[in-house]
Amino acid sequence: MPETARTHKWHLRYAPRMGFLGKEASVDQHLELYADYGFEAFEYNALPKNHSLEECVSIRRKMNELHMEMGVFVVNSGGWQGDALVDAKFHEGFLTDVRKAVEYHDAISNHWATVCSGLSVDYIPLSRQTQNVIDGLKKAAEIVEGTELTLVLEPLNVLVDHPGYHVVTSEHAAQIIDAVGSSHVKMLFDIYHQQISEGNLINNIEKHWDRIAYFQAGDVPGRKEPFTGEINFTNVFKRIYEKGYEGMIGMEHGLSVPGREGLEKCFEAYRVADTWG
Repeated sequence: MPETARTHKWHLRYAPRMGFLGKEASVDQHLELYADYGFEAFEYNALPKNHSLEECVSIRRKMNELHMEMGVFVVNSGGWQGDALVDAKFHEGFLTDVRKAVEYHDAISNHWATVCSGLSVDYIPLSRQTQNVIDGLKKAAEIVEGTELTLVLEPLNVLVDHPGYHVVTSEHAAQIIDAVGSSHVKMLFDIYHQQISEGNLINNIEKHWDRIAYFQAGDVPGRKEPFTGEINFTNVFKRIYEKGYEGMIGMEHGLSVPGREGLEKCFEAYRVADTWG
């Protein structure tokens, strides 16, 4: 492996996603490799889907052994579709997912979990759909009150990946978060999605800084590691660091080269992006 990436002292808490090496590598093998590169965190979107609470005990044991923490998993399984928050008839299912998320939070000891608005529908006015998202998140905030879990609402792009999704811009997410008014409901700012949806990354990060609790990364176009597209990740990461960010930056993207070779290329790209004077 490249010595430069393995020995680099990271400015920020980058969190490789579980599954970079595919199903042929176990959770433990992923974590051991990530730790070998000096990463102290990882994220696992599909944790509740792929593992029982009992299995989380084993994962937590491995995390403790490697001194690692976990970032987000996804709360609402239908969040990329219509059965999420825009229609109140789906709220009870969403709140059931939130209660389940609290159980997984207790087992794995993470601090953030992703919530998605779902797709806009044509039978409810858009303003009412936004109010439904606010109302659902207020109820969710009551469920996570008293825990160390923060629900992070993620705007997603509609131009490439999620046609019809309701919450697209950081401004819309900010309006919802302000209306919910809970320290347990914040924004997930995915650099990939927001470059496609609105650009102006650093200014928007600055504008919504107090609302952002978690970042994810991925270059545009292609949603691969840094420097495979147009984003100046060094400048973006440097500004996030200068703002005093202590959370995680999830590597929520693919690899430009598959397998172990591609993962080493990815980690080296993050080292370069994380290097500044």
